[in-house]
Amino acid sequence: MPAKPRETDKCLVVRRGGGASVRRWGLTALLAALLVLCGARARAGEPEVRDLVVTNSSRALLLFLRVADIFTPEMVRGIKSGLPVSLRFEIVVKLVREGWLDKEVYQGQVRHGLHYDTLKQEYRLQLPETGQETETADFDQARSLLAELNGVSVLPLARLLPDRQYVLKVRATLAQEAEPSFFHLLLPFGGGLDKVTTDWRETRFRF
Repeated sequence: MPAKPRETDKCLVVRRGGGASVRRWGLTALLAALLVLCGARARAGEPEVRDLVVTNSSRALLLFLRVADIFTPEMVRGIKSGLPVSLRFEIVVKLVREGWLDKEVYQGQVRHGLHYDTLKQEYRLQLPETGQETETADFDQARSLLAELNGVSVLPLARLLPDRQYVLKVRATLAQEAEPSFFHLLLPFGGGLDKVTTDWRETRFRF
C-alpha cells in the first residue's frame, strides 16, 4: 500500500484593517520574507522510509529499504563532534483477515549504531545484519550505510501461513545515545532535535 500523501505546507498572510498606514516597502519586505520561508520549507524534505521491498530466502522473510531526509544539520554537526547515534527500525508484520482485525505475527526492531572516532577520524558502524563492525572515513558512505536495510532477516517463513496476505509496517527513529549530561551540553545536538522519527510505511505481500 503506498504511503499516504502528506498535506503540503502552506504560508498564510494575514492582513488587518487600516493597512493604509503600512508603508509599501515594509509590506513588500514582509511578503518577500514569507516567500523565502515558504521556499525553504518546500525544499526541506520530510524524513520517510523509501524503496520498501519484501522478499524471501529459502528460510526467512527479508526486508530492503532506505530512510531519506532524516539527518538534520544539527545532527550532522553532533555526529561529526563525536556524538554516538542509533537508527532503530521498528517492524510489524500482520496477517490480513477480511472482515476481522488483522492478527499480529511479528513485532521487533533492528538497530544500527554510528560513532565518529575523532582521534582516528573514521566512522564506526554497528550493523547487526552483517555481523561485524564497519569502518569508513567518508561521512556520506557512513550515513548511507546507517540508513539502509539490505536483506535483513525479519522472521522465519515457518511462522507464515501459505497463500495468505500479510502487511508489513516499518518506521525509523534516529536518536542520540545516552551520554553524561556534561558531554551532552558540549555538543551541538540538543534543542529538541535529539530524536527524529518517520511516519509508518507499509506494504502488502502474499506468502
